[in-house]
Amino acid sequence: MKTNSREKPINFFFPIAFILGIVPLIVRLTFIEPDSNLAKLYGTTKRSDLFSQRKALFLLIFAIILVGISVVFFKKIFDKKDKIVNSILISSGVFLLFTVASAILSPYKQQAFYGMYDRAEGLITIACYMIIFIYSIYTFKTTDNYNYIVIPILIVVAINSFLGFFQYIGQDLIKSDLGKLIVVPSEYTNISLTLSYEAGKLYGTLFHYNYVGSFVAIILPILFCIAIFEKYEIGYKLFACIGSLLSIWLLLGSTSRAGIIGLVMSIIFGAIIFGKLILKRRKQFLIGLGCIIIVAIIGNFATKGAIFARIPSLISDSFSVFKDTSDFDYREHSAVKDVKNTDTGAEITLANDTLKIGFENGNYVFKNSKDEIIQFVRTNDKDKSYKTDAQNFSNISLQFAKLAKTSSRADGVIVNIDNKTGFMFKLKPNNTIHLVDYSSGIDVDVVYPDTIGFKGKEKLGSMRGYIWARALPLLKQNILIGSGPDTFIFRFPQNDLIGKYYAYDTTNMVVDKPHNLYLQIALNEGVIALLAFLAVMIIYIVDSIKLYALKNEYDKDQILGIATCLGVIGYLFAGLFNDSVVSVAPIFWIVLGVGVAINFINRQKLKKICNKSL
Repeated sequence: MKTNSREKPINFFFPIAFILGIVPLIVRLTFIEPDSNLAKLYGTTKRSDLFSQRKALFLLIFAIILVGISVVFFKKIFDKKDKIVNSILISSGVFLLFTVASAILSPYKQQAFYGMYDRAEGLITIACYMIIFIYSIYTFKTTDNYNYIVIPILIVVAINSFLGFFQYIGQDLIKSDLGKLIVVPSEYTNISLTLSYEAGKLYGTLFHYNYVGSFVAIILPILFCIAIFEKYEIGYKLFACIGSLLSIWLLLGSTSRAGIIGLVMSIIFGAIIFGKLILKRRKQFLIGLGCIIIVAIIGNFATKGAIFARIPSLISDSFSVFKDTSDFDYREHSAVKDVKNTDTGAEITLANDTLKIGFENGNYVFKNSKDEIIQFVRTNDKDKSYKTDAQNFSNISLQFAKLAKTSSRADGVIVNIDNKTGFMFKLKPNNTIHLVDYSSGIDVDVVYPDTIGFKGKEKLGSMRGYIWARALPLLKQNILIGSGPDTFIFRFPQNDLIGKYYAYDTTNMVVDKPHNLYLQIALNEGVIALLAFLAVMIIYIVDSIKLYALKNEYDKDQILGIATCLGVIGYLFAGLFNDSVVSVAPIFWIVLGVGVAINFINRQKLKKICNKSL
């Protein structure tokens, strides 16, 4: 018996909308028990995590669901693809294979598999990225599914814009009573949230204002292209236009220079690809661009120049890259030249003299390079600091403290220079003195690591020059495999205290990320994994340019293909200055998967047209 009713096909791409709309918005306080590796950096105190662990957990849950769907409906989901898609999948497989190998062989197993606190990008999370990437490629069957990308993105943009406004004016709703009720579990209600973000910057639910820039670099090209070029109904275009303006607000309110660079590069690529169409529709394009510029100028005026405050530093950094500073030695320009431990004490070499620290007859003793005693007297009852009238040490202040809870005497002395957090020394039971780490209290010796490049440019890009100079030499140890996902923090020479003091004006900090997506992959997963990652990106972008560049007209599918590619390009250029993070990376991998799928759809259409014309 025949029936006229047709079974409605299952839209397997729909679950992706939940990942896009839910994961970036998750904010929930959790605590991490430090293992022995983490304790060496931060001590044994539990570490709190507000933005990463729960995102990673929900991403894992969604990834398991996607795997389950793929297994049950394998034949309906996975169809045959062409050589370009297969090349991308093979490269992705190589990337994942070397990531797995790096994790298995890593000496930092806990972090390599589960990720660092505040990051949570271990092997499990990266495997989830690969799952949602491949799932997106195979389940995005038609550009009608693009609504499942745009609508969740608009929701995330709207919520982050709302939260970001209050963060920008210094009234962070996450720290409000209602916010704490949502993000803090009931067993931790007495805990005070200390978020070290000042007014004038927003981060929404994306952990840090820098990652807001990476987020905007992905989604703004997509929303802008839909608002300007897409052949959607007016209501849909209006929402895309509003989303574009809110994205501009997020970018400028975050002050993320990486996001600005990513956006500028996507605009350049967009101008090349859309070149002929822009000339034909320049009025429409200029009106849209003009609206964005006007909104940005009004916002900057309303905030008394705060929105554009970091633009001058971006320009100055760009010019400073080309300056010849090959003969620059940062130690000659630092207030501290060297710190070393001696048999009984320690010595701090300054510009004009050396401060020697010892312990004699039950008292701390301070001497100059001539072994003359320098008297320090208490000058401030509030912070219990001590200073001296000796001219060569007039910029030094001392603080004494009990570092061990069981200590009956001041067993620690902190030496601050130029009112900046300097160096901590601990008095041992045998009355010797040794330099120790601020957080862990473990004995340390100052190291002077190998560097590559960036001499005299250590402060470039908010000290990225300092990090890159010391991270690049580590690559030679990572040609085949890396030290494990999310383990950069253990590889970086954290005891480069003089370098830190010059770059950051403090030694009391830990460098936990390379501030570069590509260094992050190369050092954590290995250079081969980085090459595989780059292969995926290059194959996809070259394919997109071949498909879309410099056409007179574009249909809906092609415009969406271009918009998606520009979003990927924006993220990759922002990645020159930002890392991968679980707050944003799932969005990128989904958008990339959709881009690969749309390119496949458009190639198939071109083949049909070519076959018909033959």
